[in-house]
Amino acid sequence: MEMQNDKFFKTTDIGLAAFLLTEGIELSGINKDSTNRGTFLFPNIEKCVRLATIFTQMDAKVEPVKFQTSIKQLKHLLYLGS
Repeated sequence: MEMQNDKFFKTTDIGLAAFLLTEGIELSGINKDSTNRGTFLFPNIEKCVRLATIFTQMDAKVEPVKFQTSIKQLKHLLYLGS
């Protein structure tokens, strides 16, 4: 998880990215490297940082099917066009 002083919150953790999506944070984009490792970009807002803290402290509670759907969406976007 990274907090940048630019306009995006960035993470390479697909679980965290799926959690943020499940909590209603909109995905701004994905930067991919040559090995298809993705960096997920989210708006740099306080809610995003708070949710990332909850996730890393293992205090997150989500609806399992919604979380799994978010993971599938991210994987689809990550590997699209590979």
